[in-house]
Amino acid sequence: MGALIPAVNGFAQDVLTKRNGDELEVKVIKVSTDEVEYKKWSNPDGPSYVLPKGDVFMIKYQNGDKDVFNETTSTAKAQAQESTSAPTKATPAAENAALIEAFNKTEEDLFKGATAKRKDKKAAAFYGTLGVGTSSVLSSDDVLISFVNEKKSLSETPYKYDGGVVSGLVGDKYRFFEGKFYIEITNKTSQTIYIDKANTFRIEPDGNYHVYYNAQQTTVNQGGGSGGGINLGAVTGALGIGGVVNTLAGGTTVGGGKEHSASTTYTDQKVVAIPPYGKLVLSKDDPIVIKESTLGTDKFKMASFSEDFRNAVVPFLQVGEYKAFSEQDSPATKRYIITYSTDPEFKSSKLLEFSMYIKDVVGLRRRYSYFDDVIEESSGQKDYNAKSIIVLFSRNLASKFKLSKAIGQ
Repeated sequence: MGALIPAVNGFAQDVLTKRNGDELEVKVIKVSTDEVEYKKWSNPDGPSYVLPKGDVFMIKYQNGDKDVFNETTSTAKAQAQESTSAPTKATPAAENAALIEAFNKTEEDLFKGATAKRKDKKAAAFYGTLGVGTSSVLSSDDVLISFVNEKKSLSETPYKYDGGVVSGLVGDKYRFFEGKFYIEITNKTSQTIYIDKANTFRIEPDGNYHVYYNAQQTTVNQGGGSGGGINLGAVTGALGIGGVVNTLAGGTTVGGGKEHSASTTYTDQKVVAIPPYGKLVLSKDDPIVIKESTLGTDKFKMASFSEDFRNAVVPFLQVGEYKAFSEQDSPATKRYIITYSTDPEFKSSKLLEFSMYIKDVVGLRRRYSYFDDVIEESSGQKDYNAKSIIVLFSRNLASKFKLSKAIGQ
């Protein structure tokens, strides 16, 4: 009979297997909805211990029965409670209303030179300024939004870009005033602010949208010797209508090169940090040069774009004709949503929302390549200091507006 004692003892304990693989010899006291309570088999008169049910994989009882637990337990519930909460809207700071009022103030002298030269002749170019919606939040307790004219930029716009390789000239001397601007985000706090570009949007007048996170990856291989082997890596993801639309399903090789080469991969950061009291430009024209040419045109892809209103439809005007709009009757309004947090994991976050609309437009006799020339022609003053954001509207869209009015659409 004594030979049977070890066998009885062998089945006298419960075996608890944790999810990390550890096995414990225990006496299970209670299994509740969220926890497993037990005593150590080696110390049955000792204290009771509790494990979250989510940490337990299996219990093999002394009678041979088994309980296997899935992960939908207290641990999972705790993680759910700690997971990202829905973003809350950023509330305006005390200075917000004054900032909007100052931004929307009309510069009476800005277009005096142009209107003084009004002619009964169709304008060749249309320039205007922007206003900010009265319900916008330009300043919260955490961040401040400001706008800057971009005096020199590329002619490419996101509305016509398909994500492929572009032929053109990218050098600074080939950049001119294209009626673009950029958005600057200032961190007002002593903490780091994190911007979630994948949840930061610009909503176009037609309802299409642009996501500020570019999911594309571009790898540029530069071979030694004559010729360069350029490989555009396979593209993954899409940004949606109005953004950078991915078109490369696989690698595409342009030009030749040697077997040994150095490569650079360009990827966008989904989350970007603004240090305490620092500034961040949300998006600017950023070409990735695939092939730089000394003769002819360069080959490049656009990683990001500056802001513009080139896709807006404005009334067709005569030279020197000026038209002002309210927020309600503006030809075009664009909405912006910026998601930010002081937590790099975004367990809590805020949405800062603002809108920009066409405030006024004037017709000029021709298009100008330089910002200062636009200001001099419109104001009639050589050194006029423009405070407004100056934008350019495409002439073909203005013609489209005229045609749609003519046919009663």
